[in-house]
Amino acid sequence: MNIVQLRKLSYDEVCRCNRCGFCLPSCPVYAVEQRESASPRGRNAITRAVIEGRVGWSRDIERSIFSCLGCGACTAACFPSVGTRDVVMGDRACLAGEGLQPETADRLARSIGKSHNISEEDNEERGDWREILRDVPDDAFEKDAAEVVYFVGCVASFFPMAQKIPVSMSRIMERAGVDFTILAGEERCCGYPLIGAGVPEHVEAHRAHNLRKVQEVGAKAVVFTCPSCYHSWKASYDAEVELLSAPEFLERLIQEKRLPLKELRATVTYHDPCDLGRQSGVFEPPRNVLQAIPGLRLKELPNNRQMSVCCGGGGNVEMVNPELSGRVAQMKIEEIRSTGADMVVSSCQQCLRTMLTRARREKVPLVAKDLTELVMEALEGETS
Repeated sequence: MNIVQLRKLSYDEVCRCNRCGFCLPSCPVYAVEQRESASPRGRNAITRAVIEGRVGWSRDIERSIFSCLGCGACTAACFPSVGTRDVVMGDRACLAGEGLQPETADRLARSIGKSHNISEEDNEERGDWREILRDVPDDAFEKDAAEVVYFVGCVASFFPMAQKIPVSMSRIMERAGVDFTILAGEERCCGYPLIGAGVPEHVEAHRAHNLRKVQEVGAKAVVFTCPSCYHSWKASYDAEVELLSAPEFLERLIQEKRLPLKELRATVTYHDPCDLGRQSGVFEPPRNVLQAIPGLRLKELPNNRQMSVCCGGGGNVEMVNPELSGRVAQMKIEEIRSTGADMVVSSCQQCLRTMLTRARREKVPLVAKDLTELVMEALEGETS
């Protein structure tokens, strides 16, 4: 992307920013760094100055633009709803075009292009999480035809801390009698991290491949436990099948009385993932699932739904600036602990990874579980 394209994409948007400052309290990066260039209005001002030719791209600007979590809290707090997140992604594409993206972002883009995943692993290993399971069916959840495709995503496929999520989800679907399949080694990165890395033009090949594989299965629906994959498909895939986040799908199974949930006595709080909540509008289904579990008490976080505070793991910031990501995660952990809940539940593998990694580093006791884990425990009538 060049300046001419950026002007068409972002200029009207940044001109709507009146620098009132209502975005400042909602921005977790600004809360940590307390610098104008780390604020949404600061990034809008930088973008406008570049488009108008008053400043040029530089490493200082790159640090500002690539420190944005892309959480969208600024837009939720903004009266004219300035889309700063989209502005930032346009800036990143321009910076990448100038060769000014961080080395970690460039390496991520190259890894996805080569390996089709964010981990530089052999993509054939996407289904290795099944090794955790006992009594895997003969088809190992890989069918030539099925009504539902379970799209696992890169993080839950390759990161051991997150692999219990597809384990739980597959067991739940088995228990509910869902005719489903996974794509395993034929699944590719949804492309969302490529947008964050500043190379959105590389997404199309991944999108076309994933759509083709779903069509070959003849599925009527695709289910996602990764909010970023879900948002990516909803926003740009133009799929001719139903797309459902895990909370929406679990809510449906509960309504159809296909999941006999047993009592779990615990007080939980729920963290709204940015890509599932603010970006995709899925707020009530996960709460409805939690409230359907007998004995469970939900205690809301002070900042919830549209005003949920990011975990610190968004926007590729964990790779570009891990210390900043960790400090945002620390703020989130402190908010969670203020509720007095026994555990925090979320619907995002990245949120859980980010919070648990920081908690372990700081030796803070924190129990964090994915919604699928808790539902599986309710099916078995136990907590762990």
